[in-house]
Amino acid sequence: MDFDKLAYPEIIYIDGSEHKGFRDMSKGEVRIPYSDEPDVGIGDIIAQKSGKREINLKVVDVSFLHGGTLNVGTKHPNLLTLKVENTTAQAHISNKKSSTINIGSISGEQIQVGNHNSQITNISFQQLVEHIAKSGDDEAKATLKTLLQNSSVASLIGAGASALFGLL
Repeated sequence: MDFDKLAYPEIIYIDGSEHKGFRDMSKGEVRIPYSDEPDVGIGDIIAQKSGKREINLKVVDVSFLHGGTLNVGTKHPNLLTLKVENTTAQAHISNKKSSTINIGSISGEQIQVGNHNSQITNISFQQLVEHIAKSGDDEAKATLKTLLQNSSVASLIGAGASALFGLL
């Protein structure tokens, strides 16, 4: 029985040479048993046979481990572990990376940084009246007095309406 087919079922091409290997997609790794060290390094593109097609994988890290297979599942004693990125799939994966902006310091009120944010400001009616009273804006004061004199508004605010009216 050929143990390579069970433990190392994928066919991997490195620099035109065919190797048996195992690709762990969750870890982004390809493990290849070897006797003669393959010529592969960081930045190289290797290929995995997938049906009638090939998947291109970019090597981002390399580890040669002599005696790493312990001859389990293979006749080759050494193990090559490659960290890889699937370059064939990159064109088909949506890029949802967010940009990072470093801001030295921020001070003030009601500051918004980022995309798709909402800003909610809660202010009490008393704070609103106090700010308008201090503003010197006669039109805002007149509008607010009209609002406070409204019977519906006065009933909602209650006894405090006359006190707020007095601030203006």
